[in-house]
Formats: sequence, C-alpha cells, structure tokens
Amino acid sequence: MTGVVRRLACVLMLTFLAGVLVACSGTSKAADVSIPPVAASPERVARVYLHAALTSDCKLTAELTLPHAWTWCHDPKLLDYRGVRPPYYVPASNAGRNEECVQFEMYTHGSSDGTMPTGWQPWELCFVKTHAGWRLYDQGQG
Repeated sequence: MTGVVRRLACVLMLTFLAGVLVACSGTSKAADVSIPPVAASPERVARVYLHAALTSDCKLTAELTLPHAWTWCHDPKLLDYRGVRPPYYVPASNAGRNEECVQFEMYTHGSSDGTMPTGWQPWELCFVKTHAGWRLYDQGQG
C-alpha cells in the first residue's frame, strides 16, 4: 500500500514540476501577443496595440502603426489604460479617409517635451484598413 501512495505522490510531484516548467518557459508578456489576423476588428487591433505599448513591445506597436504615425514606446510611455470602447466610424468626408476610431482612457508619465501631461486622460486610436489589416493612422485626445 505504501508503494502505491509513494508512486502517486511521485506522479503528482512530477506533474506539478512539469506545470511549473511550462509556466516558466514562456518569455515576457509582450512576446505572447502577436499581430492580429487581417480579419481582426479595429477594437481587437487596438487592444493588441495597447497591450504591446503597455508591455513595451516596440516591435509590435511599430508593426501595427503606419510609418507616418508615432508609436507608444518610450516617450511618452503608456503606463496603464482602461475603458476601451467599441470603434466608431469616421467617414472620409470628415477625416480625409475612412477610419475606425477606438476611444479609451490612458495613464502616462507625460512627454519629455511637456506637451502631454502626466495622469489619466481620454485618448483615441484611429485605424485605417490596409492589405495587412487595420493599422494605426492617427491618434489623439478623444
């Protein structure tokens, strides 16, 4: 009987250790998020983008941003966000191109040039549809 108990304890311990190894084998949170598929909604792309900015995944924020727009990576630094809302449509007659904009609140340490204050403030990310999916075209205070 003690052999069965010992064997069971050994199996449980090995299972526990395997779980710990699997959990520890992952890299940072930033590496767990990848580029959303082409069919992903603007809201999904915004959430992936915000997570990448929060975790300082500069490569992913850059991949989700069109070349003329700046990315949230170093200055200013996104420290937190909340209240991500569903996207709203902005027609080309208003924006010069069809956009889907996602509003949320962000917390930042502010920018080094003083143009962006520290603390919580409303913000929005505006995306345009590209062959690669929705990409950040413009952003600003919402």
